[in-house]
Amino acid sequence: MIANNASTSSDAAHVVRLAGAQDLSGITQLLPELGGAEYGERFPGQTCADFIRWKYFANPAGEASVGVALDGERVVSVAAGTPKHVWLDGETVLAFELGDFITAADHRGRGLFSALINLVCNTAQERGAAFAYVRPNDVSFPILASRLAFREPGKIESRRYVALSGAVQRKIGIPAALLRGIGIDALFRIMTIPRQSATIQVESIDRFGAAADELWARTREHYRFSLVRDSKYLNWRYVECTTPYRRWTVCRQKQQAGYLVAFVAEAQPIATIIDLFTHPQDEEAAATLLHVALEDMLRAGAQAVYTWTPQTGGAAAADRLLKRTCRFIHQQLHFAMRPLGEHGPQDLPTSAWQLVAGDFDGF
Repeated sequence: MIANNASTSSDAAHVVRLAGAQDLSGITQLLPELGGAEYGERFPGQTCADFIRWKYFANPAGEASVGVALDGERVVSVAAGTPKHVWLDGETVLAFELGDFITAADHRGRGLFSALINLVCNTAQERGAAFAYVRPNDVSFPILASRLAFREPGKIESRRYVALSGAVQRKIGIPAALLRGIGIDALFRIMTIPRQSATIQVESIDRFGAAADELWARTREHYRFSLVRDSKYLNWRYVECTTPYRRWTVCRQKQQAGYLVAFVAEAQPIATIIDLFTHPQDEEAAATLLHVALEDMLRAGAQAVYTWTPQTGGAAAADRLLKRTCRFIHQQLHFAMRPLGEHGPQDLPTSAWQLVAGDFDGF
C-alpha cells in the first residue's frame, strides 16, 4: 500500500483520499503529462510504474504519502509527500518533500490541489514530520503561500555552464564548428573549470559504502540545514533509482573527501550536476570533483551543464565553485516550507545550507 485510506473527503464530483495500491495504475497514467517529453529518461528500459515503485515504496525513510482525487474510478489529481531525514541545527528530524503535483486539465480550478496538499501535510504531521518542503513553480507557489501556510526561506538559482561555440552560433550565427576549431571552447574551459588536484584521487563508483557514512559523520556538524547524506540514503537516491546517474568520489589519504552525482540526457545535449558534497571548507576536493565530472559530461556531448545553488544560505566551497563555474543564471526558483504542528520549525537557518537539485523531486 502507498498509504492507508483513513483520511477521506468528497464533494459532489470527487473523492479525495490517500492512495492505495489499487490507484497505482491511474497515477502512472497521469504523471507522464507532468514530466513532459523527456520523462522517460528517468526510467530508460523500464516503466513509469517501476520508477514510482522505487520512489514511493523503496525509500529507507518510509513509504510516501500520496493524495489522489478521483472522478469515479479515474485518478484526476495527485500530490505526493516523500519522507526525508533532515539535519537541522544539530539534530535529525523527519521532513516530507512534496512533489508530483498534477491535475487533469478538465478538472482544474476546483480546489483539488489545495485539498490534496492539506491531506498530505496533515498525514506527514501525523507521522511525526517537523515540516514539509517543496520547489514549486510560479503557478503553484502563490497558492501555497497565500492559502496553504507555506513560507519562502530562500530562493534557488538555476545556473548553467555553456559551450561558447554553440552559444555564439545561436547569438550571431558564426558556425559552432568553426569556433571550436579555433579553440574557443577549450579556452573557456581553461578559464572556467576549476583545476584538478594531483594529490587526491577521483574514481567512478557503483555504490556508496561505509566511507560515505564516515564522511557524513565528519562533516554534518559544519552544516545547519542539509538532508542526511548517509550511504543508505545515497544508495536509494542515486544508485537504486531507475535513473542512470553518473557518480564520482574523491579520496585523500584513503579517506573519502566528497562525492558528485550527475545526469547526462540522451534526448538533448545537456547535463545536470545533481549533487556535490564535501566539507564546506574543502575547496580542493570540490574543485577536483567538478573538473573530472565536467570534462566527462562535455566529452559525452553536453553543450550545457545545469546545476542549482541556494541564492543565500549556502557558503560552502562547493557552492562558491559551482557559482563560479556555472556562471550564467538560467532562472530563479522558489523554495517553500510549511511548519507542521507547534513543534515544527517556524523558519530555516539563514546560513550553512547544503541544498542541491537532487534534494528535490524532478531529477
